[in-house]
Amino acid sequence: MIRRILHTALLITSFAFNAWSQSSDTTYYHWNLGISAGDILHELFNGENSNKSYPAFVLEYSGQQYSVQAGFRTDYNMTNTSYDGFLDQEVDESLDLSGNLAMTRHIFNSKNWLIKAGLQFAGGWSRQDINEDSGFDRVITRRLEWNAGLGPVIDFRYFVHPRISLGTEASLIYSVTRSELQQIFTNFPDFNNTKETVEGNSLEVLEPATIYLRFHF
Repeated sequence: MIRRILHTALLITSFAFNAWSQSSDTTYYHWNLGISAGDILHELFNGENSNKSYPAFVLEYSGQQYSVQAGFRTDYNMTNTSYDGFLDQEVDESLDLSGNLAMTRHIFNSKNWLIKAGLQFAGGWSRQDINEDSGFDRVITRRLEWNAGLGPVIDFRYFVHPRISLGTEASLIYSVTRSELQQIFTNFPDFNNTKETVEGNSLEVLEPATIYLRFHF
């Protein structure tokens, strides 16, 4: 009887030890979705629509050494080019989109910390329309802008839990931009014209501007 009790206790202890050992192993998750805490705080405490160069949402696939991340936001990610008279009128219709794509390599990895470095592509596109209807014709004054850039990026992560991490990133992006101010005549398309075109390039240091709350799965 005593021998059976000892055997049973030993078996239960063995099962418990194996379960504890498996639960203590760090599980690796390939996918993560990040939400910008800066946008959350902005919506809670400041209603102004300020220009932001960082994505609002990011989705990443990560292997043991390399990662690919895509981010986006429904805003244009550069300062708008000013044209005389355009901003004095109310914009009736607006469509904006920006995002980035980053490919990184893990350069430091510990239980709580992960640091990655790599290359990032960033771009944006914006269309703003001012509609004027005289009854004789409907004239659209349209501003079109786009930008595209490439440069190095470094990404810092801190894991508060295997499924939750906090992170931020910094990059150096060389970008080119183009902006057009157009006039579009609805009833007389032959009068359509481009009033002004502005092209440029810049080298921008994008410092850490937000913290991403990431959920790993």
